[in-house]
Amino acid sequence: MNERQKYINDLSIYLRQLTDEERNDALEFYDEYIADAGLETRTAIEERLGTPRQLSHKILADYSIKANNESIKEGHPASPHSSWRVFWWVLVAIITSPITFGLGIALLALLLAAGGVALSLIVGIVALIFGVAAIAIVSIYIGIGLIATNLFSGLFYFGLGLTLIGLFLVCLPLIYWLIRVIVQGIANFAKFIYAKVQARRKK
Repeated sequence: MNERQKYINDLSIYLRQLTDEERNDALEFYDEYIADAGLETRTAIEERLGTPRQLSHKILADYSIKANNESIKEGHPASPHSSWRVFWWVLVAIITSPITFGLGIALLALLLAAGGVALSLIVGIVALIFGVAAIAIVSIYIGIGLIATNLFSGLFYFGLGLTLIGLFLVCLPLIYWLIRVIVQGIANFAKFIYAKVQARRKK
């Protein structure tokens, strides 16, 4: 087994998250790339492409971006899971990139800051949801307890609880949509940062 085959075999181990078809396509592409470039030693291959682990992070980032782009072709935000995968794999690809210095570090800091802001917004929204739900439950509980002794106060708290539950149910789809938009926004920013890093790498 020559150095190219060893490198491709090692790369295959890190691409288990891809489908068989995607993994085979990626391995075939880089096998041909290494052969066409005349890279015969492990050192020469890794100087051009990085270690198998580093290259796998780039490949996984590329595929996550491709999947995310395909899911938003119809003009709708992709699923939060798809968008977070883009953010995660772009982040990992940049951190492990052999050229992450200077501008790369600055872009990485921007990506981390944007991710922190997005996460804070989502946590705030989720906390608000649970807060409204808790107030609704407490209001209904208080209302039931007061009905026997103070009918009007009991009905007020009971009605307030039901109103909050109704508001919660009405706003739930909007809240989910808002979270999707926020996460898609961070995914789009991650794509932008990734494109900048890749452009720098090609120079």
